[in-house]
Amino acid sequence: MSADIYVPPSKERRSFLEVFWVFLRLGVTRFGGPIAHPGYFRAEFVERRKWLDEAAYTDIIALCQFLPGPASSQVFITSSRYRL
Repeated sequence: MSADIYVPPSKERRSFLEVFWVFLRLGVTRFGGPIAHPGYFRAEFVERRKWLDEAAYTDIIALCQFLPGPASSQVFITSSRYRL
């Protein structure tokens, strides 16, 4: 894993409300705790919306394994940081 996570620039910037509604929907409808959330995030961000590519998401997951706290919260924070 490199020290810097490269995320190609997005063609369009996501609005705050779009990101808010995506995370609200995920938080309200997806269950399974911190173990299941990264899988839901991957399906939403990499496969469905294509906000991140596979390599960037894998780097985010690897980084979040070293941070204190639940990995799902860290993935949420880190993922939203790279696409806003």
